[in-house]
Amino acid sequence: MLKGRLKLLYDMIPPCHILSDIGTDHALLPAYALMTGKCKKAIASDINKGPLERAQRTLMQFGLENSMELRLGNGLKPISEDEADCIVIAGMGGHLITEILLDSLNVAKRAKNIIIQPMTKQEIVRPFLWRHGFEILDEDLVREDNKIYQALRIRYTGVVRENWSHINEVIGEILVKKNNPLVLDWVREHRNRQANVVKGLMSAKEPDKSLEKESELLKEMELMLKELENREEP
Repeated sequence: MLKGRLKLLYDMIPPCHILSDIGTDHALLPAYALMTGKCKKAIASDINKGPLERAQRTLMQFGLENSMELRLGNGLKPISEDEADCIVIAGMGGHLITEILLDSLNVAKRAKNIIIQPMTKQEIVRPFLWRHGFEILDEDLVREDNKIYQALRIRYTGVVRENWSHINEVIGEILVKKNNPLVLDWVREHRNRQANVVKGLMSAKEPDKSLEKESELLKEMELMLKELENREEP
């Protein structure tokens, strides 16, 4: 029923009582979690009516009218504090995910697990989490339609992290330790992107203050890539 990025999200959901899927679209994820017993109840919410209409069809198709509730609203606003012990925020950009968490911090703080899947601006997500007292518990990758997606499982602890390497804003520490073969492709993809950033800064007519910082990040990526390639060798 699920594949690719949705299957990755599902695999990250621990057994829970109430699962809340924010920006649900078709509600396939909470539906599958209900049918497989990962959660006892589910809340599927979206800011637009269209996705909830699709979610309603999913709900009726699988006979989940008594175990899933559909709610219209922005971000975490449709759910109250302590209502959902597991929250999924996926299928949107990193900026929006951080805004949703910050806008309803009290709700986010009380969830036992939050699974996020930033589609863009991934590099701003980890610093935001560390500065606001969230711990990254797990992260992983999956490939779907020739694109690599990541997902992170986080929890609020209140412990603010003050120091980290620039490279870990882009490539997670937990991710690097995993044996997922996609990690090498993920790092290579970011290295190539970073090389283009540095090339663009070097070709600019006016010197850019960020060149030194971006060049250092590229060096860190090159070093990490080499270490991962050596790890892959028999």
